[in-house]
Amino acid sequence: MTTLLTAQLSRATRRSVVVALAAGLALAVLMSTAPTSTLLQTRPAATRVGTYTPRTGAIFNRPIGSNAEKRAIFRHVNKTIEAAPAGSTIRFAVYSFAEARTADRLVAAHQRGVRVQVIFNDHKIYGPERRLQKVLGSNPRARSFARSCEGSCRDGKGNMHQKVFLFTKAGGAEHVVMVGSNNMTRNNAVNQWSDIYTVVGDPALFWTYAGVFDQMKLDVPQKSPFIQAEINGYGTQFYPRVETTQLDDPIYLALSQITCLGAAEGYGDLVTLPDGTTQRVTRIRISHHAWNGDRGRYLAVKVAELKRAGCDVRVIAGVGIGGVVKNILARALIPMSTGTVKGVRTHQKLMTVNGVYAGNPAATVVWNGSHNWSNGALNRDDVVLRVNTPEAYAQYNANFEDIWANG
Repeated sequence: MTTLLTAQLSRATRRSVVVALAAGLALAVLMSTAPTSTLLQTRPAATRVGTYTPRTGAIFNRPIGSNAEKRAIFRHVNKTIEAAPAGSTIRFAVYSFAEARTADRLVAAHQRGVRVQVIFNDHKIYGPERRLQKVLGSNPRARSFARSCEGSCRDGKGNMHQKVFLFTKAGGAEHVVMVGSNNMTRNNAVNQWSDIYTVVGDPALFWTYAGVFDQMKLDVPQKSPFIQAEINGYGTQFYPRVETTQLDDPIYLALSQITCLGAAEGYGDLVTLPDGTTQRVTRIRISHHAWNGDRGRYLAVKVAELKRAGCDVRVIAGVGIGGVVKNILARALIPMSTGTVKGVRTHQKLMTVNGVYAGNPAATVVWNGSHNWSNGALNRDDVVLRVNTPEAYAQYNANFEDIWANG
């Protein structure tokens, strides 16, 4: 599939940047070339700019921890907002936005000359969302705005379910992409395990996300809303993908690339076979808020097949796991946790693989984002980010073990 994404900044001066993507995605980007000094003069600063510099990597909240641990993701987002300079652009697409302190920082950023653009879902309009609409307006063609879509922004069905935060510049970082499972609500901080992964300094990835945002903000159905791309080692998927079957489901295809036996030395898990010999097997960890419906069933059947083929599989299940899915996993003897702390469940949409993936016996892969394993998720504006680094895997594996032991 070849998809053209266009992201625009200043109309005054701009240049065209074309990025060739390995999956065949052609990315056309119009970027401002106005000198920084000119941009800084567009509006006098209303607040002092912070010095925080976001870095590539994962951050997790810990709903059973201290207040600081519960709000770790919020703090990361808020400090990045504070560090956005005049003339830069902030783009947020988040399902639920009820965090007043984040709204305060977005208003302050707007007042000091930052373009602030926010999209949220219309299932419930929270006070901070109304405030942002009042201050920023709701015209998606304006410099700053806050708005919701009617159903899915890029298809019309479903809803806007992304949790994506984009910054052209913040502190010493540029082209900042944050993708996670976190809503900006107190409930998410205190009752739900969530994650956010930040990528810094990758213009191709950034402008792909910004291009999709610029489609979403207009709330106009797209002829081909599903986009899948390989970009500088990252894999990303943008939904909706309404016409999906088991055999072309991107999640099913990812599961189908896992091989259970033959992991390289130092990867996967070392197990003893019935004949007394040892074998390194692939480790799979899944933490999912909602896994249900017919789609959930066939994904569960595939996970069960992997367990029976020798993979080491464990699952943390959220409130949206279906009974059929639970039964399939249980029959395959897959260890599963639904949490041990009353009222606290996973809100992640997460899978990690350590071992053999896509023929690589030394793979460490993480999938995160906002996309549940359900039929309804195929109708939504959702995103999946795949990261193939040992550093990301180590962070997510440690978080899984924390939830498994303490959550």
